[in-house]
Amino acid sequence: MDERRQVPRYLADVNAELSNPPTDSASKVVIEILSVQGCCLRGTGIPEIGRKCRLSLEWQGDRIHAESEVAWKSIQGLAGLKFLSMDRESSESLRELLATLRMQPMAPMKVEED
Repeated sequence: MDERRQVPRYLADVNAELSNPPTDSASKVVIEILSVQGCCLRGTGIPEIGRKCRLSLEWQGDRIHAESEVAWKSIQGLAGLKFLSMDRESSESLRELLATLRMQPMAPMKVEED
């Protein structure tokens, strides 16, 4: 299995805030795909690849915070975050949130020809 697919991914459509500590700025983003290891989100003001940031969202009255790193960005405004650390309460709330979401279908693997 591809390393990027070691955990299930879920279709999310969840509003969140992305903070960029070096600039002390924050922007509203929408999480499109979510997992226990990271997410794919859409928005503006996303830091450059390799930069640390903090993702925050609210779910059922709980705040979920994830110290993250920007893993990739696209010119269409999408970005991938890798979660670096999360407190226990956030981790538990994230798992509860994921249990309510629909799993993202796996894309068929490309077959390499000899």
